[in-house]
Amino acid sequence: KKTIKNGFYFFMLELREKEEAKGRKFSGLKDVVDVANPMWSEMTPEEREHYNKKASLAKGADEDGRHKFTSLGVSYATIDAEAREKEESINIMLQTIRNTVRSLDRKTTLLTHKFYLCHVNYFYKTERDFYSVAEIALSEFNLCDGLLKTLHFFVDPGKIPLGLRFEAKDWAEKTHGIPYDWNCGEKDYYKIYISIRNFLSKGTSANIPPIYTMPDSLNSNMCLSAVKSALTTLCEASSENTFQFRVYPFPQLFYEIRNKCAETDDKVSGGTLVPSVAIVESEIEKDVFSYAKDLGCPFHEERDLTIHCSLSIVTRWVYTICDHCCKHVGISLELGKHCPRDADVNWDYKYTRTAGQSAVEEPENNRAKHNDFMPTIIDHGKLREIREQQFLQEQESLRRAAELRLPRLMINAGAAGPSNGRRDVMTGRGTRKIPEETPWPISGRGKLL
Repeated sequence: KKTIKNGFYFFMLELREKEEAKGRKFSGLKDVVDVANPMWSEMTPEEREHYNKKASLAKGADEDGRHKFTSLGVSYATIDAEAREKEESINIMLQTIRNTVRSLDRKTTLLTHKFYLCHVNYFYKTERDFYSVAEIALSEFNLCDGLLKTLHFFVDPGKIPLGLRFEAKDWAEKTHGIPYDWNCGEKDYYKIYISIRNFLSKGTSANIPPIYTMPDSLNSNMCLSAVKSALTTLCEASSENTFQFRVYPFPQLFYEIRNKCAETDDKVSGGTLVPSVAIVESEIEKDVFSYAKDLGCPFHEERDLTIHCSLSIVTRWVYTICDHCCKHVGISLELGKHCPRDADVNWDYKYTRTAGQSAVEEPENNRAKHNDFMPTIIDHGKLREIREQQFLQEQESLRRAAELRLPRLMINAGAAGPSNGRRDVMTGRGTRKIPEETPWPISGRGKLL
């Protein structure tokens, strides 16, 4: 219900500001009403006039917004209404995620509740947020059993409009590598829609659970808008309701599950709580399982493009959340379900032992600099071994190249006195003595004496 902004409303705002300046606290305007109502009743019409004028001016401003338009002919009132609607939908979405996780019991239902992740690769996008789908993949998981099953499709984009083929080809070459004129994509959109619906609702007419994916990003092919557009396209092609699929941000779900797992029976944190969603999102973007083997489809595995494969991405997301959350609820990681098959699951003991030693040896101010909000169970050393070896080889090559370069020597011109066969040379941070070399005596056209 919209609040009526009359003279009494503006009087309450002014009264609340004055009282809060004195140290008094109000939980909302309802508490201010009990204080302001007796004072307003005792005020004379002349005293109320000041606040009634404020209400009239505010009402006039609202009326002006309805009659003012942008250069595109859209009223400012419409723009404000759309902004409020978008903000309200975001709040409802975040509250839904929060209520879903917090309603689960930490020892039972939280471990068995199923969640669904989705990723979409696309060829191009238009100004109206339409994404031409190239590949779509979904995964089902829970904390107890890890990755349960996946669903994967290549999608035929149809005829690409004139002027967008270069964009489709360029984006495909930069990311997923799927040719836009490839004939192996699924052309039956209704078949894809039915498969996704059955995957989410097990073939029943029950409510479809939310789908989680990463928010829009300019630096990668992670895009919540692409998932929404893909599902909308499938629904429209199948003549189905376009609002049946709910797409929510995966980092917010990760954040709620992670902190729920870290709680104890008395609601006090048994581990360190994650302070913000931004830290969780950063952990997902690190993508520590990006080079794990046999996670993608055969097409991307053969072309060494697994890092961009939608099937691999939704699988790596499951492994990432299990890596960070299973530790706090006493679940042992199982290879191939909670983590890649080549992961080292003995990291828990190593981390606890080294963390205890460093806590004793390091000063307090140094420990505060470390981010210990997201300890993991898996030793990612095996997964990073190739990258570390490449890094060491690059460092060795740079070191050897630096040794081959002639040093830039700055001769200390201020030195005076008889020559002693040595000279002062500025090298980096100091001065050192080097022996002077006596030139060979030559005569005439270079003949030796």
